[in-house]
Amino acid sequence: MKAVDVERDIESLEPAAQQDYLDQVAAVAQSVSIAALEQAVADNDQSRILELLALGLLLNLTVRLRTTYTTGATKELAGIKIPGMRPELDMNGQEVNSFLSAQAIAIREQAALEQALAISVALTEGRAAGLGARSIALNLAGRLSKQTGRRVGGMIGVSGTAAEAIEKARLQLGSGDPAMLKAYLQRIARDRRFDGAVQAAILGGEPVPKEVLDKALGAYAEKLLAVQAQTIAQTAVAEAYNKGREEGWKQLTDRSNGLYTYIKTWRTRMDGKERRTHGAMNGQKVEKDQPFHSPSGAMLMFPCDSSLGAPLSERARCRCVAEYSLKKNVQAVQQ
Repeated sequence: MKAVDVERDIESLEPAAQQDYLDQVAAVAQSVSIAALEQAVADNDQSRILELLALGLLLNLTVRLRTTYTTGATKELAGIKIPGMRPELDMNGQEVNSFLSAQAIAIREQAALEQALAISVALTEGRAAGLGARSIALNLAGRLSKQTGRRVGGMIGVSGTAAEAIEKARLQLGSGDPAMLKAYLQRIARDRRFDGAVQAAILGGEPVPKEVLDKALGAYAEKLLAVQAQTIAQTAVAEAYNKGREEGWKQLTDRSNGLYTYIKTWRTRMDGKERRTHGAMNGQKVEKDQPFHSPSGAMLMFPCDSSLGAPLSERARCRCVAEYSLKKNVQAVQQ
């Protein structure tokens, strides 16, 4: 497959995976007991809070990633022509199941880590502001929207960094300080529908009214949650799709009894948005079973690959593609 075809496929698969994540967040928010959460906050029981707000197995997302893996492999195999060999993928192979299991575990562990960070931020900032247990519980779970009937604006599913941004915005909106309110208006992800109320608070030198503050924060948190869902979906979908493509090549050439191998070429979308390291990798070629090398020292078997320990800074929302080319094994032919 050419890079442009891989990019198009991955981009078409991302929205559904993003929605899987958002649906799980919404399900947890709707099912959580505010009374139980309030008691856990009052008891300062962070383990219980994490249990109440846990995203769980993220089953729909992991099932979708399995399908994504198969799609990548099937489409890649369709373009590989080796005489006398059928382009089929064995989904029962150890490598396939090991990858899918490891990816699912990694996604859950990262989600749990980010959730723990977000909870810690909300508890620390809430207590510093003198809030009661119920107010902190609602900051964590979100508040019911009269329009949609669902909870919005909580800390469920957001990253630790996003939680810090939400709490900082809460402080700014409730401060009554013109400088802090003006700082809020510089936030890119804010909902501009509430800018008028913020401007009025600046002129009056008073906090934004609580009802408006809750709505503005709810909208702001929803945007940050969407960014988190998009980041997870883009990275996980690209990894699963690209791993499927790689596995297709590996299985097929392995079945050639050494007659064929392949070469991988790293392709970076050079549009000014690429990572500096990935720009330097554009055009890098490696042999089968060999990793690509980033100037940072990270190694990746393909874009978004986590199997060799590449950090998120080299993987998150990466849009690069590996292109494969079939190669006859000259030594095997001579033998």
